[in-house]
Amino acid sequence: MPTWNKDYWNKIKDNFNANIDGLQDKVDSVTNGQKAPSLDEIKIGSGRKMRAACLFFDIRGFTSRTNSSDIDKLKETLYMLNCVIPTVMKIIYDYNGYIEKNTGDGVMAIIGLEDDDSISANNALDASLTIFYTLKHLINPHLESKKIKKVDARIGIDLGQILITRIGLPTGTSKYQRNFLTVVGPTANIASKIQNFASTNKIWVGDQIKKHAYASNKDYFKKKTPDDWTWIYNKSKNKYEVWEYDAVWIEI
Repeated sequence: MPTWNKDYWNKIKDNFNANIDGLQDKVDSVTNGQKAPSLDEIKIGSGRKMRAACLFFDIRGFTSRTNSSDIDKLKETLYMLNCVIPTVMKIIYDYNGYIEKNTGDGVMAIIGLEDDDSISANNALDASLTIFYTLKHLINPHLESKKIKKVDARIGIDLGQILITRIGLPTGTSKYQRNFLTVVGPTANIASKIQNFASTNKIWVGDQIKKHAYASNKDYFKKKTPDDWTWIYNKSKNKYEVWEYDAVWIEI
């Protein structure tokens, strides 16, 4: 996994600079005819039961950015998305994760399908810290230099059992209905709900993430369980607590 140091930060910057190279021209044009790839690792209707961390990243105030008929404002939003989403995806990949879906204004990621719980939890935490550091020190300064409103976001994470399943038709293209991988189960549901509760530019996590965090990180958790939170541990009456993780990377 990446080590947080100047070399890794320079790789993130190089990747970002490559991503925005010619981006304005791409935003100003329309492309057609691209085919989406097929998926064949899992048989349609089947699935795999696994343990992993589920991470939801969401851009705050996205609706207000798109609630306009002004094409120039919509192009600004498109430009912003092309700065944020590919960078977030690359960071997720660096921490042994993959993108389950792009939600338009965010992503759902699965981290640690081949790792033990401790590695999965801490990779998800480190990926989140890297995402917010990159937003603050790279993406937002670039957006503001283009006179585009900076991005605020929030992240929710949980750890536990998930079911990865393939749903849809055997064949198809991006034009017609086809098949896709999706993740179901309480871990994904909890991570999504935690992200909805999370404060702006904060990382909120489920109890299993805190339990498997490295000892050196334990002091960075603050209890944030909402008053109307109803999740409990399976076969018990103990509430499944929610925490804010307030560590930050040391600025490089």
